[in-house]
Amino acid sequence: IRSIPTIIFMKDGEIVDQMVGASSKQALSDKLNSLA
Repeated sequence: IRSIPTIIFMKDGEIVDQMVGASSKQALSDKLNSLA
């Protein structure tokens, strides 16, 4: 982790993506939907 906030998305124990810095609710929702 190099910056706060950092959100790490994991699937089956593997890191699949991460977001660094402040993000809007819509950006977080879009990221979750794209990874599903």
